[in-house]
Amino acid sequence: MSVIHAYLAKSSDSYSHERLASELSAYFDFETKNGLEIGVSANPFTREKYLILRWPGWNFSAYFETGRNVSADANYIASEIKNCPPEITNCSERIRFVFSPDERRDFTNHIIWAIDYLSAIPGAIIFDESQKTIVSC
Repeated sequence: MSVIHAYLAKSSDSYSHERLASELSAYFDFETKNGLEIGVSANPFTREKYLILRWPGWNFSAYFETGRNVSADANYIASEIKNCPPEITNCSERIRFVFSPDERRDFTNHIIWAIDYLSAIPGAIIFDESQKTIVSC
């Protein structure tokens, strides 16, 4: 399992779960011929919705998160990660992708496409949780 975060600065063009669902559906539309199904689930404790993008044999989850926990994580990253952009401390929204294991590396392209989606968001700071590095900003 690997986790990628995209920390988002507040803007007039803010994100929401609905916007993320719409954009990811359009972005990965070309993969429906390869069995992609996109579903919605909810955290049983918080009732927050998240997306599940599922191919035969693999999947990843996509979350839009906001609030104190996001701000606390951003501040922790800023204090611990070398060469972290200081503007991350102004972020209180993020998109988080949680990728299922892919030992055979059959879905490497899918992970790259997902990270490319995040990298195209203006001002997003992309953090790889497992490598503890800033991927892009």
